[in-house]
Amino acid sequence: MEDYISVPLVGFPIIASLIIMATVSNLSEEMREKMANPIRWAILLFSLGLLGLTTAMFYNFFGDLNGFEGIAFNNYEFHKRYIWVESLGIYWSVGLDALSFPMVWLTTLLLPITIIATWDEKNGAFYHPLILLMGGALIGVFVALDLFMFYVFWELTLIPMFFLILKWGGEDRKYAAQKFFIYTFTASVVMLLGLVTLYFLQNPLEPLLYSGTMTGRTFDIPEIVNYATIHNSGGNWFLGASMQKIIFAMLMLGFLVKLPAVPFHTWLPDAHVQAPTGGSMLLAGVMLKMGAYGMFRLPIALFPHALEYFQLVLMAIGMVSLVWGSIVCLGQTNLKKMVAYSSVSHMGVICIGIATMQPMGWAAALFMMFAHGIISPHLFAVCGAFKHHYHSMEIGSMRGMAKHSPWLATSMMFAWMASLGLPLLAGFVAELMVLIALWHFLVAEGWSVLWMVGPALVLAVTAAYYLWSMQRTIFEGGDETQPPASMDGQPIPDIANHEKLAMFVLAMLTILFGVMPWIALDMMNDWSVQIFEGLIMPILGNFNGGV
Repeated sequence: MEDYISVPLVGFPIIASLIIMATVSNLSEEMREKMANPIRWAILLFSLGLLGLTTAMFYNFFGDLNGFEGIAFNNYEFHKRYIWVESLGIYWSVGLDALSFPMVWLTTLLLPITIIATWDEKNGAFYHPLILLMGGALIGVFVALDLFMFYVFWELTLIPMFFLILKWGGEDRKYAAQKFFIYTFTASVVMLLGLVTLYFLQNPLEPLLYSGTMTGRTFDIPEIVNYATIHNSGGNWFLGASMQKIIFAMLMLGFLVKLPAVPFHTWLPDAHVQAPTGGSMLLAGVMLKMGAYGMFRLPIALFPHALEYFQLVLMAIGMVSLVWGSIVCLGQTNLKKMVAYSSVSHMGVICIGIATMQPMGWAAALFMMFAHGIISPHLFAVCGAFKHHYHSMEIGSMRGMAKHSPWLATSMMFAWMASLGLPLLAGFVAELMVLIALWHFLVAEGWSVLWMVGPALVLAVTAAYYLWSMQRTIFEGGDETQPPASMDGQPIPDIANHEKLAMFVLAMLTILFGVMPWIALDMMNDWSVQIFEGLIMPILGNFNGGV
């Protein structure tokens, strides 16, 4: 089989972006301005090519796929492996399954949409190549099937996002960029220690196919998962009970900070408020999902006993994130900060879905990752347009927006309704599935139904802060309305055509996956059932069926 991942999806966007930025850096300021528009078009065409390739993969134009359904647990399509550092058991290993493909497709989808939405961003000769570099690094995380390679791309994503915040951010961008880097990098170091411990605790005498010639150990994820599954069977704990719990906690810490979940969330509002629109769209749309993806790919697949042991802790973290994030939104006066805290709340939904240890709960968590990846960029595109055109982010600084900016007002209403879970939109499907899975889990395991109070409270609180912000921004102001003081009497504009196009596409996709969720949900449910049949059921015996 040809390698449709390494060069076109990972290598090309990273190398192309680096070459463009290296070339532009040697040009004069005048030439950079002249080259900005051709570079924008080139980056847009590159990103559309990536989207076309991944869409063709889904529709079986390449390989022998059927919508990524029916792939057995720990099996991958388009799997390619090349020797990297053979003495240490490090390989360039890539592949796709029903866990990774939706995130890869989502990344390639958001790249052109982000470029279009921020078409006139200043210093575009550097900005848009950084967006493409970010996309290549994100795809690298999702396709990596080697622990060393996974960590390299995990850290690589920090670099373009750091510079996007630092160079194109708001007034406090230096503080936000440093806080973002310190939080996420420190957590990543803890995760690295867990990965290295996992590597050295392997038995070099075991017949591992892709082990290092010098160490007898391997970084190959599929082989390690198979190795762990065998040693977890028969009531045994892979690596022993104490060590499994320790490594599980180390890995989960790195992923929970990236998600982020309470109490590790404080870097996110600052990063979002200060980041440029494109940075926020990719950060909320894809980068946060790296945390949940990493949970499914490594600690859950390797340490199911530890997952059961920490189930209550993970459920509590999810509930606190869900409730706390929504309550804090009520007290926000900054539009972007309110949306940032709403992301913390939605990431709590993902944690709860994982903690249920139900196939439906896991499928719901996967679909929430995907749905939030479409809705949240729309939210931040609206916030970015508000800031760009009104020079303010304060809720209520603009009153009567529906009269003067009907496109922006309509986009805000739609994005807000999608985020609060309006039926027939993508977010509603994921949230309903999590509630059903949670109720089924509580009844089956004998937990108190009081755990349902948190989600019920959040439904009301979420509606309150979104409706309150819309009321103050869109409808109040009377016949004369109230333009922001920052406009200095200038005419009140509506959004530009490129912003309309980006928001319209996101809105249509939100409707599409809300009305026909099976397009993405079938593969996610199939993967959830596969991992339960291949991993959880033989070991823990609590398989309860799929969607």
